Amino acid sequence: MATFARAARVVIGLWCLLGLGVSGESAALEVPIVNLYRGEMNGTPFAAMTADTMRSLFGPPSVIEDPETRQEGQETSIQYHALGLSFEMRQPREQARLQCWRVRIYLTKTWDGKAGMFFLPFPGRLSKQVGQDWTPQRIATEFRQWEPRSYSEAQAAALVHEQPMAMAAPGAYTVLYLVFSDFHVDFLYHRTEHFLHAIQLTQDRTKPPAQR
Repeated sequence: MATFARAARVVIGLWCLLGLGVSGESAALEVPIVNLYRGEMNGTPFAAMTADTMRSLFGPPSVIEDPETRQEGQETSIQYHALGLSFEMRQPREQARLQCWRVRIYLTKTWDGKAGMFFLPFPGRLSKQVGQDWTPQRIATEFRQWEPRSYSEAQAAALVHEQPMAMAAPGAYTVLYLVFSDFHVDFLYHRTEHFLHAIQLTQDRTKPPAQR
């Protein structure tokens, strides 16, 4: 219990680092809308999003997971379990506030072992109305303009399981990806259970393995 309290806790000091005030005001929350071609959430590039941006759009997060001792380059995870959203944040050298470099969108109910709660399926809107029933074949057809490519079996397995806070369903995965100018999009399809598990947008300081 003590370990969990240290690993996943929302603290006032971190809120100051994130640029969040402690306010009782309730803002009108927005339905998440993701433009996969532009890498935007509700009109804002995901890589430009700060915790303050997220809070103004979606309200307070369910969990903020932060290193116990912060050092430059370390990451913070901001979770919106009810929205099926997980944001990975970094602190750029030239500024104080954390910015998003990766967002994972869960399309299926997924257990978060650290927080002790589920990510619920994403309730917002995605480009082309992508949903959990989409197959790799449909993704390849609908996004053919961007020439979807596939990861190798080993690369796909590593990508699916690299975020240990959320336990992906066991089984084989097919992962297709699209490359844009400064980010890429991964589609994580559960080949055993036949559903699209998640979509991930990553700022392209982290290239897809096939592009490195």
